[in-house]
Amino acid sequence: MAKDATRTLPQEARDRIERIVADTVTGVDSGFEVVEVRYTKEYGRFNLTVFIWHADEVTLDDCEKVHNALSDALDKVDDLFPDEYVLNVSSSGLDRPIVTDDDFRRALGTEIEAIAPECTYRGTLTAYTAEDFTILTGGKYEKEKTINRNNKTKVQPYIGF
Repeated sequence: MAKDATRTLPQEARDRIERIVADTVTGVDSGFEVVEVRYTKEYGRFNLTVFIWHADEVTLDDCEKVHNALSDALDKVDDLFPDEYVLNVSSSGLDRPIVTDDDFRRALGTEIEAIAPECTYRGTLTAYTAEDFTILTGGKYEKEKTINRNNKTKVQPYIGF
């Protein structure tokens, strides 16, 4: 199992890595966004995992292009890592929780579900603020529902089959 290794790198090194990652990812395609940079240690090796997003979709070819560009960019500054590292590039995933303002921005206009202690809501995300978000529920009687953003409500994309 992967262990969080964020603290094995000084904040200055993480900041520099994340700037290189952001610049490189958008350099491959301006439509790409970095969702998360994760530092872990697995099987005794340091891992740098970069999660990317694109409005259309992220394909395996996209991950490969970004990986190759990042590998080249990070090889030029390998003094940032304490040891050899493994670079992973992945899409953010269909079921990634919606937590940050950027997550909500990316999810605007898509169908989501909010699992609150009292009820589960499903609908299209139409708006959000730092305090709450609004969905348009479907069905026979469409209505807008505003839900508080708090740590008791899990928000995620709705994946229907």
